[in-house]
Amino acid sequence: MSVKYFVISLQDQVARRKNIGSILTANNVDFEFFDATYGKEMTEEEQKLCSNESQTILTMKGNRKVLIEDELSLSEKGCALSHLRLYQHIIDQDLDYAVIMEDDLKPNADVFQAVNSLSTIKEPWDIVHFSSDFGIKCLPFARKYYFDKSKGFYFQRIGMRNDTLDAIFNRRRFIIYTALYVVTKEACKKLVDIGYPVRLTSDYLLGMIGYNNLKTFAVYPENHFMKFFECDSTIGSSRPAHKMVRL
Repeated sequence: MSVKYFVISLQDQVARRKNIGSILTANNVDFEFFDATYGKEMTEEEQKLCSNESQTILTMKGNRKVLIEDELSLSEKGCALSHLRLYQHIIDQDLDYAVIMEDDLKPNADVFQAVNSLSTIKEPWDIVHFSSDFGIKCLPFARKYYFDKSKGFYFQRIGMRNDTLDAIFNRRRFIIYTALYVVTKEACKKLVDIGYPVRLTSDYLLGMIGYNNLKTFAVYPENHFMKFFECDSTIGSSRPAHKMVRL
């Protein structure tokens, strides 16, 4: 089955689109650019989809709660809204799953081998992430699904594999980037349901497994499959810290 790749990108980012487009074309994948929302130029309707609260409280399993400080910047709102709009697009297109990439990404050829090997995972999954996690606690000895043992490439479930245990041990831990991941249609439905009003950064919404309770796998070894092009961030360097506090 041909897998659809989507690249989230602002329309005016010609150089970025050329860079990532040339890599995807060279690897013969089916891709399209998905026009991102520019936070500083959001319409009134788009602004209404976003929260303006300075604090967000998330309730997890077992009534565990975490407070996230600082309102999202305009750029963060635009980024989060872009991912949410794409989730809805995947649902509307009735795709079983799709690859989502951001346009400053520089994937190597092993990414495409991994995507073509997803059937190696012999248990249900919602997300397959190519990014590093921020200290997520996992069950020891979780099964490794090798898709190229000679290179040490494998998929592995991350987290405690139990929603309540993840709420206890991983409520403030998350996967860092939304630069490259595979997401199922059913996961998109869940993310759209919990994603509005926009009050979490895209990486918090996708990567906080203690909150979204999605079956998330990672691709190993970490930090092997992608790098980033040297270009200015469209989100900016002055983004809020978004400290997490247990309640």
